[in-house]
Amino acid sequence: MRLVSIGLIAVAFLGFPWEVDGGGLRLGPLIFTPYVTGSGTYTDNVFLTKSNKKSDFYYSILPGVKVRARSIGRHNFHLDYDADISQFSSYSGADYVVQSLDAALDLDLSRGVGLKLGDKITYGADLPDFEGDETSQYLSNIARIEASSTFFDRFGLGLRYSHNLKDYERSRDEIDNFDTNTVGGFFRFRILRGTSMLVEYVYSITDYQKERANFKNSYANRVNTGITWDITAKTRGTVRGGYLNRRYYRVDREDDVIYASANISHELTNHIVLSITGVHDILDTSNADDNIQFSTSYVSSQVSAGLRHTYRKFTSSIEGGYIFDRYVHDDLNAGKKRKDTVWRGSAGIDYQLQKWIKLGVKYRYTNLNSNFDTEDYGENLVTLFVGLSM
Repeated sequence: MRLVSIGLIAVAFLGFPWEVDGGGLRLGPLIFTPYVTGSGTYTDNVFLTKSNKKSDFYYSILPGVKVRARSIGRHNFHLDYDADISQFSSYSGADYVVQSLDAALDLDLSRGVGLKLGDKITYGADLPDFEGDETSQYLSNIARIEASSTFFDRFGLGLRYSHNLKDYERSRDEIDNFDTNTVGGFFRFRILRGTSMLVEYVYSITDYQKERANFKNSYANRVNTGITWDITAKTRGTVRGGYLNRRYYRVDREDDVIYASANISHELTNHIVLSITGVHDILDTSNADDNIQFSTSYVSSQVSAGLRHTYRKFTSSIEGGYIFDRYVHDDLNAGKKRKDTVWRGSAGIDYQLQKWIKLGVKYRYTNLNSNFDTEDYGENLVTLFVGLSM
């Protein structure tokens, strides 16, 4: 982030004249769109606990900037940066700072050959689990590259590589550090206009960066296939499915699951859009678990729906969802598998007061029930915000 900031400052002093360009400031080939959002949030359960709940009010300010380059042929470049700075009124240990920088360069080379480069750096935060604890800050970096080729205006082949790194600041959180390298290839086929099929293979290696037997490498193979199509003029859908096999070598454990996902978006009217999403996949919890070799992997089944309505200067939305998480292995201490059910709902409305100012309010409800009683919690959260943008 420091290097990028220095680079942007250096560009500003190269002598390019600043000009107003639509929704931003143009400096040579770059268009800058700065923005800032201020908000106040009330939560009735700061630490997400079942009993002895603590409520609080916290203030947040989120400044940011979007940088776009004027297209040169079919080449594109973008850079997004923002910082979320939040302070709690009563529990200062929950204060946090989250910064994110995402840059990408898309190159359309000759004869249907394309190259995409990207990097996302995040200075993130995990909020404390109990009163007296403090927010845990970490650095995450996801670098990615993709090379692809299109031929006969119908077929596409590609290779992808990504590197995902997470590193915590506090020494006691370092057991959550990980380093993942992923490589894969894909084949895309356009069946009809608006209908495409994708077949993909992905191989990844994860190193938990800990010299203990329970924190050694895992290897995963995933095969995906999917189809995207325009069902009607107002309805678009994507369905994907596949198989995942993950092997933890040092603990001699192997997890398998059938993966599936579906998403449908439908325009009920010119102003109302309905979206429905379903996912069935295997996930990993935090690595900081004394029983990692038995209880961190879980199969998650999720379904959610959302309705978005835009009318003149108003945009309202309502969303709801259900999640069922089933852990694959027994927890040694409890002698049973953990199972969680989560209900979520939210509603909000935005008002575009002026072209450069937006006001809004949002409510969110979350309820988690588990056969491990200590994991149960419910939370009500209300946020008021004002956003300024060029």
